[in-house]
This record gives sequence, structure tokens and C-alpha cells, in this order.
Amino acid sequence: MKQINLVEAPANVELAVLEINAGLLARKRLIAMGVHIEDKLVKFNSSAWGPVLLQNVTLNSSKIAVGRRLAQKILVGYESA
Repeated sequence: MKQINLVEAPANVELAVLEINAGLLARKRLIAMGVHIEDKLVKFNSSAWGPVLLQNVTLNSSKIAVGRRLAQKILVGYESA
């Protein structure tokens, strides 16, 4: 399983949240948005600017946007083909 931050992760691939390397307030904000450790996410865009659009597949949630600086602190893993 490859480990990478959410910004650098490929789009349209199921990603597992492994770690959140952020402060307490940022972790609380992510939990309130529905991003938890061990959840499965799908990232929808891979542009070099703007927020990262994602959906929590585990909770079957709506799409959410996470700022790039916060997304860089989310470590995800995925199976490479």
C-alpha cells in the first residue's frame, strides 16, 4: 500500500485515511466534516490549485471541499495497480 498526502494522491481511486498530522482544532474540523482515521475516501479532482473535492465512501456522505493546506496534512494509503 502506497502512502501519500491527500493533495498528491490520484483522483478517482479509493483512499484509506491513515493519519492526520494536524493540530487539535484542524482534526476537530475534519471530524465535523466527516473525515476520520480508517475511513475510505474518493478524491474527485487533481488540479494544482483550489480545494480538494472528496467524498467519504465509508459514511456515504456528500462531497466536501478541503483546503489544500489542510489536505496536505492528511496521510492516505491506496493500492497501486
